[in-house]
Amino acid sequence: MPKFLVTGAAGFLGFALAKSLADEASNEVVIVDNFVRGERDEAYEALRARPNVRAFDLDLCYLEAVRTLPTDVDVVFHMAALNGTQNFYERPFEVVRCCTLPTMHLLEVYGPSKTLQRFVYAGTSEAYAATVTLFGWEVPTAEDVPLGIADVFNVRWSYGGSKMHGEVAAVAAAAHFKLPITIARYHNAYGPRMGDKHVVPDFLNRARSGVFELNGFEDTRSFIFVDDAVRATIALSQAAGAVGEVVNIGGDQEIRMDDLARIIMEVSGLVGEIAMNPSPPGSVKRRAPKLDKLRRLTGYAPQVTLRDGLRETAKYYLGDAYRGA
Repeated sequence: MPKFLVTGAAGFLGFALAKSLADEASNEVVIVDNFVRGERDEAYEALRARPNVRAFDLDLCYLEAVRTLPTDVDVVFHMAALNGTQNFYERPFEVVRCCTLPTMHLLEVYGPSKTLQRFVYAGTSEAYAATVTLFGWEVPTAEDVPLGIADVFNVRWSYGGSKMHGEVAAVAAAAHFKLPITIARYHNAYGPRMGDKHVVPDFLNRARSGVFELNGFEDTRSFIFVDDAVRATIALSQAAGAVGEVVNIGGDQEIRMDDLARIIMEVSGLVGEIAMNPSPPGSVKRRAPKLDKLRRLTGYAPQVTLRDGLRETAKYYLGDAYRGA
């Protein structure tokens, strides 16, 4: 009976990943969260009530708490972090704390394991954002891009810098413990139940009140629907060639934010004029991943189009206000 540990399981990607793993009855899934950002909602309670799921409510920022987790797991998916663009600016120290300490403690506890088959660390494209902005690095961007911080005094880098630290820590643990790691570098996953403080849910939440407002309208991003992100993550955890590798996970369609907003309104049946605002200082103007390595290692291909994914997300956030097809 394969046994998986998923941290941040009440959050967005962590929950979706844990649910997908638990859908296979032969899997045993250990889920962990301290609810600093994740939701203890009906969906999470239903997940933890499953017979093949064991839940721990604890704060991974404390080593003694991490030591209470089962160590006989086959794969660790370390998804826990304090994300959300507003949090980078409003709670920067908490972002650093919640993104660095759990990673160090988990690596310390699970690094010496002789039976762990994989430690999957959830990285982010924010780790290399400064390189693209400052040095005009190629977009779409491959995994060999140098990482960097544009301005240490801009608290936006509380998240990107912390996740850079996580990549370095995972690589160091791999060298020290001979730990089989894979760093999954995510690029703008989206979908239902992703909380707020991200461009898609923030736009939809404002739209419920008839306010159509977009920040960073000239910026470009690529987006991946949560189900596709989960499929790619699980496939990477099973790919022998992904050991000791950084691998991009994201969509292959780079799109301007104003075009994204228009698609959201089209699929939602919303009508109105969009107020276009510039992005905050330090925001990355372009971001899209090269996916050659992901495809080569896993045979990955997306199953959900951007329009279909945005439609499902809009249904979730708009509720009765949804007017799309």
